[in-house]
Amino acid sequence: MFKRVLTLFCGILALVFLSAGAAGAAVVIKFAHNGNTIPEDPQNVACYAFQKMVNEGSKGELEVQIYPAQQLGDARTITEGVQFGTIEMADVENGPMGRFVPEAMLWDLPYIFRDIEHAHKVLDGPIGQDLQAKFLPRNIRHLAYNDGGFRYFTNSKRPIKGMADLKDLKIRVMESEVMISTIKAFGASAIPMAFGELYSALQQGVVDGEENPLNLIFSQRFYEVQKYLSMSQHFYYPRQYIISEGVFQKLTPAQQELIKTSALKACAIQREELVKYEEQMKTTLAEKGMQIVEVQDFDKAPLIKVSQEQVYPLFYTKIAATEAEGKALIQRIVDTK
Repeated sequence: MFKRVLTLFCGILALVFLSAGAAGAAVVIKFAHNGNTIPEDPQNVACYAFQKMVNEGSKGELEVQIYPAQQLGDARTITEGVQFGTIEMADVENGPMGRFVPEAMLWDLPYIFRDIEHAHKVLDGPIGQDLQAKFLPRNIRHLAYNDGGFRYFTNSKRPIKGMADLKDLKIRVMESEVMISTIKAFGASAIPMAFGELYSALQQGVVDGEENPLNLIFSQRFYEVQKYLSMSQHFYYPRQYIISEGVFQKLTPAQQELIKTSALKACAIQREELVKYEEQMKTTLAEKGMQIVEVQDFDKAPLIKVSQEQVYPLFYTKIAATEAEGKALIQRIVDTK
C-alpha cells in the first residue's frame, strides 16, 4: 500500500514539475527572411537588433530565432507561412505581397517616389498605415516598413543610359505583376524567375540582366556575370516586418507592445545602416570591375513618362476600389512633401 501511495505521489510531483517547466518555457518566435547571411548587411544588423531587444526585453519569456537566406523558403513561401502561423514572423520584400493584399502593388509602381525621404514620409504616414491595416483580414499583422533601397539595372550587353538601351534586353524580374508590366513598357523582355535561379541564368545567358538593390548585387556576386550597372532608381524596394495575427493574439499585451516597438526600432536601424552600406557597395562593385552609369547620367524622363501614361493606369483598380480612386491615391503620393 505504501509503495503504491509513494509511486502515485512521485507521479503527481513529476507532473507538477513538468507543468511548471512548460509554463516557464520561452515562447519561440521563428523570424525568417530570404536575404543573405552577411553580418554587416543592414537587413541582418536590424534582425539581430530586433532579436536582442525582444529576447532581453521579455526577460526570457520570448525567444526570437533568426532564419535567414531562404532557410524557410522564398519570400512568397515565408509570407504564406506567416499567414498560416507555421512561421511566426518575417522580414519580406514587397514583390509577392500583391498576391496577399492587391493594394500592396502600389509600392511596386515605377518612379512612384522622388527619393528615399519621400518614400519614408509616404510609408510612415496615413497612406502607408492604411495599407498596413489591409493585411489583418489575411491573418497577417504588418508591423513596420524598412528599406531594400532603390533597385538598379545590371546587364552583360551594354551600358544602360536610358530607355533606348533597354530595348530587347531579357531582364529577370520578381514575380510581381507591376514589375513585369513595367519592364515590358520600358521596351525590354520581362522574365519572372525565382531569385535562387538567377545567378546561373545570368551565367548561362538565359537572361541578359536583372534589377536589384546594390547589397543584393554584391552579396549574390552578380558582378562576376554582369559588366554594367545603371543607377536607374526605377523601383523603390520596401520590405516589411510582419507577424502572424494568430500568434500575435496569443501574446500578452506587454509582449505585443514589445514586439511592436522593437520592430519599429529595428526598421529605423536598418534604414540608417542602408545609407552607409549602399555607398560602400557602390565603391566595392566598381572595384570588382563593374562599369557604373551614375544617377546624373541616366535619363529617367522617358521612363517616368511611360510609367505614368502606360503602367499606372493598368493598376488603378488594383490599388483602389475605382479607377478614379486609384488615380487620386497616386496623386496623393506625388503631392506628399
